[in-house]
Amino acid sequence: MVLAACGLLIAGWISASRNGVQTVSTSASVWPTPASAQAGQYYDKPAAVPGSIQVLPAPVVSVPLGASLATMAAKYQTSPEELDWSNRLTWATTLAAGQDLLIPPAGPTVLVRVLPGETLTSFASRFRVSPGVVLNYNNLTAGSTLAPNSFLLMPAAASPTSLPAQDFYPQAVGVPEVAPTKPEANDPFPWGECTYWVASQRYVPWTGNAVNWWTNAQAFGYPEGQVPVVGAIAVFDNSYDGHVGFVTKVLPNGSWEQSEMNVAGLGVEDTRTISPTMGYFVGFIY
Repeated sequence: MVLAACGLLIAGWISASRNGVQTVSTSASVWPTPASAQAGQYYDKPAAVPGSIQVLPAPVVSVPLGASLATMAAKYQTSPEELDWSNRLTWATTLAAGQDLLIPPAGPTVLVRVLPGETLTSFASRFRVSPGVVLNYNNLTAGSTLAPNSFLLMPAAASPTSLPAQDFYPQAVGVPEVAPTKPEANDPFPWGECTYWVASQRYVPWTGNAVNWWTNAQAFGYPEGQVPVVGAIAVFDNSYDGHVGFVTKVLPNGSWEQSEMNVAGLGVEDTRTISPTMGYFVGFIY
């Protein structure tokens, strides 16, 4: 809820040798598939960081008749969103009886943005894990080049302030997106205001002026952060009332495009490109 050579994945494949040393597979596929789960292949599930690596079998199960993403997630102690991630499903996919379903390892995960100029080694050291953990968790091969501003999946223990993976789904390779929601039928915000426009683009359960949205969203349990993601709400405190915009595109340099109202005039919609260094920017509501 992302990533070519540094594709976003729930887990990577490794092969277990007789001496217990795990090595990264050379699979050409960025995404693991149920068909690739054969004897001797395992998930490499990073434990709490710092810590040791726990090797678990890679379970692929057959979907029973009448099962849904929700019921399968509950049965295997994961979430529908992570089943989406690990099987590259589309949002709200209906499962077919007998379909192979790859079960991701249990435990919270987060999406971490690769910084410009960052190598596998420097990325791993930033979160105090070995490069092998990064490779295995994202199904990368040794020598992979990390694409700047793409996202890698990491155990939440390594990066507790990054994007919570369960709140996103892959819009395109290398790009996470907030799952679309249906706006309220009757927009509760004043017509023509920035809050009115954003609430017409996605479901907003809280009230108040734009400047209060950051705090109000927290009260409703919405995740927040500093990484631009399509579908997120950008919050600014540039005036008494503040301002909000709806992120429509993320650019390679970390800037983003947002649609908004009441910048050029009440009820006037416009699109601007915003830099993360712009003054008064507070953060993103996912």
